[in-house]
Amino acid sequence: MRLPFQFSLAFIAVSAFMTDAVELHAQDSDPDLLIVSETAWGFDGRVPLHRFVPLSVQVKNLGATPWLGTLNLTRVLSGSRQLGATLAINISLQGDETRWFQFTPYVIDDMEDWELRWGDGENHFFQLPPVIKSDRSTVLVYNTDAVSQETTIFKRMPEERFPTSVTGTDGLRGVILNDVPFWQGARAKALHDWIILGGRVYILHDSDQEFPRFPVALSFLNSEQQRFRIGAGVVKRIPREPSDFSLDEARVEIFNDDWSTIEQRRKEVRQTALSQQYNSSGYGYVGWNTVWSKHYDLFKDLSELSKFKRHWWLIYISVFAYLATLYPGCYIIGTQQKNVSQFYGLFLSSVCFFALIFSLLGQVGGRSENRVRSVAIARSLGDGSFDVTGWTMLANIFAGDQTISHPGSGIAYTTTQEAKIIHGTMNPGTGGEVTINMLPDSKQTLHYRSKIRTNLALPKVISSNSDETRIRVLSIEITNAFEEEPLYALALIQGMIYELETKGNFLELSTKKQPKRLSTFLQRPYEFGRNLWWGTVKPDEDEEEEELVGLKQYIKLVRPLIGNSFGLSEEIDPRIMKIDLRTIRLFVLTTAPLNMQVETEDFPDREGAVLFTYDLKL
Repeated sequence: MRLPFQFSLAFIAVSAFMTDAVELHAQDSDPDLLIVSETAWGFDGRVPLHRFVPLSVQVKNLGATPWLGTLNLTRVLSGSRQLGATLAINISLQGDETRWFQFTPYVIDDMEDWELRWGDGENHFFQLPPVIKSDRSTVLVYNTDAVSQETTIFKRMPEERFPTSVTGTDGLRGVILNDVPFWQGARAKALHDWIILGGRVYILHDSDQEFPRFPVALSFLNSEQQRFRIGAGVVKRIPREPSDFSLDEARVEIFNDDWSTIEQRRKEVRQTALSQQYNSSGYGYVGWNTVWSKHYDLFKDLSELSKFKRHWWLIYISVFAYLATLYPGCYIIGTQQKNVSQFYGLFLSSVCFFALIFSLLGQVGGRSENRVRSVAIARSLGDGSFDVTGWTMLANIFAGDQTISHPGSGIAYTTTQEAKIIHGTMNPGTGGEVTINMLPDSKQTLHYRSKIRTNLALPKVISSNSDETRIRVLSIEITNAFEEEPLYALALIQGMIYELETKGNFLELSTKKQPKRLSTFLQRPYEFGRNLWWGTVKPDEDEEEEELVGLKQYIKLVRPLIGNSFGLSEEIDPRIMKIDLRTIRLFVLTTAPLNMQVETEDFPDREGAVLFTYDLKL
């Protein structure tokens, strides 16, 4: 008995010592011993606006002991006023260690300032370099440890700064490789996922005038074909070294290779601009339809869906009942009865009773609970995984700190506010969490991106048939592809949008609706139902919809969701809306599955829908 007892005492003592040591160590992480030595925006020092972009930060621990703490990234105006909520990541460094960390902020404007903080002192602060606006980047990946670096016209990116999740690649258009990058595990998977979603890889000759041979983790790049597809992405092998390219040659073969000619590009841009300026009914020019709205339409409808509604009909009945109790009820008793106590009894009891009734009926939402309304795009990565981009509206009744989290890995967050101060913290990464201090009866927008793994099956094209003008027959099997029956389904085929009907475990072409061109389908509806000259815009007969209730209300969000699935940010760009002519892009709106729903105890009333997108061979 004595020996086990001694072992138990020793174990307890060691555990207590280790716990105290960890707490003491955490308290001893002096912010004076941390410095930011280098930062880098995006992939080449420039970033596209209205996207999640990587921000790489190199941090050095000046002390000899490990450092634990939090790096806080904030968006500020004129160096003082904070905009939006704070992005916070926990970091740890060994003694004298220098290490890169990566944020994924959402950049709204290039006129904003960004700053890093890791303490309260004046030297616990770093002002980031200004944001330089650009289009999506095409970069040459290089090894910083190489003995010599060749001179080229391409913007370059160190291989260690490539994101570890596809959620950080939103601002990347193309990757140029003339050597084997040391990408294993998460980075190799992030590259593969990015290509599937439409990325472009250009493989050039190395210094030995040969194409590099990639290891197992990157073996999907080893095809001998000059040009081949991986999902919606393209890989091209060009037998030239990076230093052999002139700027004009790079524009034709790499930067603009998704256009057959520059003239074609100009023509398609003109056609798209005209299609946005004039509606198909001939009602005239509409200026605000030429600009794509990434968030406005979605948050506007989510705000309506999350609105608290009082029971006004009960309130009106109670008001009339209260007035009737006072007059003629109390008036008759007070004037015709000699017993005054009956009057005061009825008057006081009616006042107390109706005060209680009005206090209950007049509460925000009629005693409703905090609610969340959300919608998301889930782009299939082909292996049961999805790249999820979501919009969430938080509706709060009482004031206080409210916390919400989203499932998945590589989570990136933004509140999307351009000029509003948000008192809260966003913790990205795996199992990301947001805590925001909300006012009573207020709402808060939240935009996020994550990668989620599921066990859902892939839809399969069973049959298809077409003539010279359109698809005539299409059947897609969806067995085990969704947890709930689809609310709405569309298919994009050769630039045309077709509506589908659910028939058991199959989706088939609808005979009720005519197909539309994608550019026409994406046109924003007229504001206030009027055009520039205040003439009433009448919808086409085939566009008149029955009133949607319940989860079917999310069907009206399909149009902006499809536009966002292509990555549209400020305008309808035909360049990024192209898909292979032999590919069907399937869009299916359904109730959010369990592993895509928000997680929170502060918002009991939760509801949402997800638009799944798949690229299927025709």
